[in-house]
Amino acid sequence: MTAGLWVILWCSLLYGCATDLKSQKVYNYTWWFGGLAAGGLLWGSLYAGGSPVLLWHLAVYMVLQFALFVRMYGRADCYAFCVCAIVEASLGMGFSDYLVLMLLALGLLFPVQLLRRNIAKNGNLKQPVAFLPYISAAFALHLCFW
Repeated sequence: MTAGLWVILWCSLLYGCATDLKSQKVYNYTWWFGGLAAGGLLWGSLYAGGSPVLLWHLAVYMVLQFALFVRMYGRADCYAFCVCAIVEASLGMGFSDYLVLMLLALGLLFPVQLLRRNIAKNGNLKQPVAFLPYISAAFALHLCFW
C-alpha cells in the first residue's frame, strides 16, 4: 500500500509540473490526490509509532507557507511545499528539513534564472517561470541525500 501512495504522490507532482510548465496554472485537484497520498504516508508513519512532536513543526510550517510565502511564489507552490513537508514528516524530518527543501528549491531556481538573465535589479523575476519543477526536483534530491 505504501508503494501505491508514493506512486500517487509522484504522479501528482509530475502532473502539477506539466500543467505549471504548460500554462503556469496548477489545478486544485492535483493537490487533493497528492495531499491524500502524503497524508496516508504520514498516517502510516504515526500508526507505526512516529513522533507526534513533528506534527507541531508541520503545522507551523504550513501556517508560514500560507501566511507569508504565498505572496512570494503563489498558492500552488505553497500546496506543493506543504505536500512535500507532510511526506518529510512521515519520514521523521522536522522543521529545519522543510526549510532546507525551500532553500534547495530556490537554490535550483536562482542559477538557472541568472543564466537566462531573467532576474531584475530588484531581485524579482522579469518573466514568471514555473516553480513547481524546481520544487519537485529539490524534493527528490532532498529525499535522495537525506
